[in-house]
Amino acid sequence: MLNFCILASGSSGNCSVIWTDKAAVLIDCGCSSKYIAENLASLGIEPSKLTAAVLTHAHIDHLSASGLGFLCKYDIPLHLHYDTLEDICQKHGAKVDGCRTISFDGRFKIKDLDIEPFDVHHKDGRLSRTFGFTFSSAVKGRKYKIGYLTDTGKVSTNIERALADSNILVIESNYDRDMLDASFRPRENKKWVLSDWGHLGNEDAARAIADIKMLSTVPDSLKYVFLAHISRHHNHPELALQTAKEILDGQNITGITLFAASRDKRCRSIKIA
Repeated sequence: MLNFCILASGSSGNCSVIWTDKAAVLIDCGCSSKYIAENLASLGIEPSKLTAAVLTHAHIDHLSASGLGFLCKYDIPLHLHYDTLEDICQKHGAKVDGCRTISFDGRFKIKDLDIEPFDVHHKDGRLSRTFGFTFSSAVKGRKYKIGYLTDTGKVSTNIERALADSNILVIESNYDRDMLDASFRPRENKKWVLSDWGHLGNEDAARAIADIKMLSTVPDSLKYVFLAHISRHHNHPELALQTAKEILDGQNITGITLFAASRDKRCRSIKIA
């Protein structure tokens, strides 16, 4: 069996969990220790039973001080790239010493999960590198795949190819352009958000979903798609969903169940059995 659930997604904290018969893995740990533990408990997962965590990048909403403390408390190995390790050492200092870190430089395996990282377009003066992931596992002799892409300024062809054939896809749909233009944010911040190294808007996210679906060959690809990292000030879940539905309908793409991930409560869990 292969299970997936987003515990929280947004600038106030990001955390998801994938679990199988042999492994339970967190993706990012940007929420409070209490929030993570409570939501894992609601899924029947004890923190002490977690196998590992993987980290997309070092921004505080993806690895908070409390989240780092959670990993240290339960001795959960944190898988991350060498460059990301440097970033979190600069951000969290000596606190990182209490966490068991394992660096990757290419695809790796955690129990029965095959994990393939890929570079994405999200960077600033304090951040050197950001990754997306695919997680694959066999269920009844067939390989199933979860694609995870959050925090990226654009979706390149290489990213779309990496995410093709995902049965479950998580993709950032951060802002509505009109709402961002009209917002209180400083001009320089807006400029960065709109850049190739910032965040992904609703329309670009929807077009990427369409492109990934058309690149996919398995019949139940992109069966479930979660729109993630929806901005509190520059977007609405209903608007992100509406934009995605309109663009997908315009390209006659069907068979996709869309969800809008919440920033402060866990989403519906998906089970492939």
